[in-house]
Amino acid sequence: MKEFYTSVVELRQPIKNTFLTEPYECGWANEALFFLTVHPELADFTQIVVRPKISPDGIHWIDAPGEATRVDKPGTIAIAQSHFGGWLCLELTLADAKQAAMITLHLALKG
Repeated sequence: MKEFYTSVVELRQPIKNTFLTEPYECGWANEALFFLTVHPELADFTQIVVRPKISPDGIHWIDAPGEATRVDKPGTIAIAQSHFGGWLCLELTLADAKQAAMITLHLALKG
């Protein structure tokens, strides 16, 4: 029987510039699914570039293989990861320093 766990990594977190979410240890899981919600209450942006980051130790981070995801409006998107070592987080970069957004991030793990 597979194990399943969902965690709220960020809750209604305001972001600006480049924001790195809290890292999450998930080496036991075979697959991970980020659910990123951009709230309409604070959505003063043209685009957010979202890139999963992976780490063997939670200290040293690299970009996960694959393309970045681009968000151009409020709502919820899913970003899947299957080869990630022991730790995961997301890097969110807004297109301009004056832009801002508010996010909630859930991480669903299965293994």
